[in-house]
Amino acid sequence: MTTTVTVAAPGGAVFGAIGAGGLALVFAVMLVLGIQGKGRIRLTASPACYLAFTAATAFSAAGQMWSSPEQVVGQGLMGLGVGQGPNGPFGNVGIGAVCLLIVVVFLFASLSPLLGATLGLIAGFVFPAAGTGAVWQIPVQLAKALLASVGGT
Repeated sequence: MTTTVTVAAPGGAVFGAIGAGGLALVFAVMLVLGIQGKGRIRLTASPACYLAFTAATAFSAAGQMWSSPEQVVGQGLMGLGVGQGPNGPFGNVGIGAVCLLIVVVFLFASLSPLLGATLGLIAGFVFPAAGTGAVWQIPVQLAKALLASVGGT
């Protein structure tokens, strides 16, 4: 009789079943500790932004209490008139313009780790809203693939 030992985790997940809520919790803790910078790993603005973008993707997948930041970003966009056509306070500002603005701020502004993380969280909620086929879906799909590979389904 032969016993088979499986080396790979079920479903291709590296760490086994973590779940979207578990990943959201892990990313939230990583962000808080990394931004504080009192431990071994101190996040600078760019890594904080990338980590927060991935965290936002996990938050969206997890739902429940994790969807609160997404709702705040959505309300802010509505308040600014994004997607309201020419009747918005800034005129016709589409979601693609907001995505592009986020990239411009990331590239041109001097950001602290906290502001970088905030920008990454906002981008993580705004980029998916641009719709399929938009260039903004590339980082969204990469983040989703990363989360799926570590067990955040």
